[in-house]
Amino acid sequence: MIAVFRFFALTKIGRLCAAVLVGAVFIASVYALGGNHARLKDRGKDLESALELEQGRARDDAYLQNLEDDHLCLEYFRGFGRVRDPQECRALRGVHEQ
Repeated sequence: MIAVFRFFALTKIGRLCAAVLVGAVFIASVYALGGNHARLKDRGKDLESALELEQGRARDDAYLQNLEDDHLCLEYFRGFGRVRDPQECRALRGVHEQ
């Protein structure tokens, strides 16, 4: 152990090796911290987008819960082009009851 200390402290090559090792450790730690920061930033963006999606779902759910039966039927079947007015929805309800 003393021989290693003497090598690093008393010789020019030892001091150069020590400086290179300290520099490498410093660069590696900066690189690791930078990568960690980037991962945290990406995770934050993912969480923000998930929150926006959840808020959109909550708005859609509240909208659909406040619809009356006929309007809910229109909202559901309008995208398929099958139902165009509330009378057709009432006719569908009659089919379901039979």
